[in-house]
Amino acid sequence: MNYPYRLPVQFIVNINNSCGFMRTFPNIIYSGMRKLILISVLLQFCILSGCSLFRMPPHEPTLKQMSAGQVYFYEWTDDLNYEGLEQAVEQSVRYYRRLPSTYNFYYGGLVYSPEEMLSSLSLFMDIVKNSQGSKRVRELKEKFLFFESRNSDREAFFTGYYEPVLEGSLKPTGEFPKPLYETPDDLIKVDLGQFADKWKNERIVGRLEGQMLVPYDSREEIAYNQSLKDRARPIAYVNEIELFFLQIQGSGLIRLPDGSMKRVNYAQKNGHPYRSIGEILKASIPPDEISMQSIKAYLYANPDEVRDILSHNQSYTFFREVDEGPLGNIEVPLTPNRSVAMDRKVIPRGGLAFIETELPVLESGMITGWKTVKRFVLVQDTGGAIRNHGRVDVFFGHGKEAGMTAGHMKQKGRVFLIVARKEFL
Repeated sequence: MNYPYRLPVQFIVNINNSCGFMRTFPNIIYSGMRKLILISVLLQFCILSGCSLFRMPPHEPTLKQMSAGQVYFYEWTDDLNYEGLEQAVEQSVRYYRRLPSTYNFYYGGLVYSPEEMLSSLSLFMDIVKNSQGSKRVRELKEKFLFFESRNSDREAFFTGYYEPVLEGSLKPTGEFPKPLYETPDDLIKVDLGQFADKWKNERIVGRLEGQMLVPYDSREEIAYNQSLKDRARPIAYVNEIELFFLQIQGSGLIRLPDGSMKRVNYAQKNGHPYRSIGEILKASIPPDEISMQSIKAYLYANPDEVRDILSHNQSYTFFREVDEGPLGNIEVPLTPNRSVAMDRKVIPRGGLAFIETELPVLESGMITGWKTVKRFVLVQDTGGAIRNHGRVDVFFGHGKEAGMTAGHMKQKGRVFLIVARKEFL
């Protein structure tokens, strides 16, 4: 075995011959040698066995302001050449204009009002429209602050979502047996922040049973025990598996037998925590093949397992009909490739951001590779599985290509929040 910290033999001989050190202090040298060898053996054992003796503890997800040097050397280019960006910005402007002036947005220790957020977006679009090339980038670096939102791995994790189109009916049929419910009248939302500051931004959902607030019905109770049969109104009836994935996406279009469409959007959840069914399919689907498409295919091929698999996720989504959309959690229409969902508890809603990640390359409906993308986006949505810093869900629109892209997204990358410096507002 090699000991990386042992002393060379020639070094010991030279000491012995030149100064008599070994003859004078033999016990000290041999004792030191034995300690060095022991430490070396322990180090190599830890490396080979993967022990945690010298392993760094995981980092806390955080929002970290970039230094001037970091901002200067990063490449703030847009792979879509700013297409669709103005449309997305206008939707965030709609959101900020309807907020009370007392509402606050936090970037680290900095606090911005809705008016300042409006001014920040206005300044950004003014630079995008009136400057070109290096001048545009130089002005952005000079007039804006940049914060990196990092997860515990000091990076970001990206998934995708889209607006699916489902076939359905206004009445239950053999093909479309499952109701797509509106929010039940007996569902109660409780803002725990009104009871104590330590519960700020925490909410629970339940229903009254006598004078007690109890957890709301689970997916098992709603979907398989028909517990809401006389307590909630169905908007339409659809396929069981397609309904499950519609609830994950949060919005969609229902095509009825006469060709007409109903647009439905997220309204409320039953308050049970979201659990990914992909976790219990690892033994059935190879990890590198897990996607929305592969999970759907497995469910259709194994109908006897559908109930057990879907019931792994006891979270259940209720919908509402909308005229425009799909709507994000700030109640504005989402823009494909420009709107993203992040955790509303830690990320300023409606704000400007910049992402760097990989997207699949599609040819004839097949993924042929992956490409790196960098683009400006707006934080206009959230989601049950989108938690803490460094977690991003990108909206890709509707249609087959959007579904393929969203269904296969599970990429690493980086995400930055951007807001104007106060002195330029």
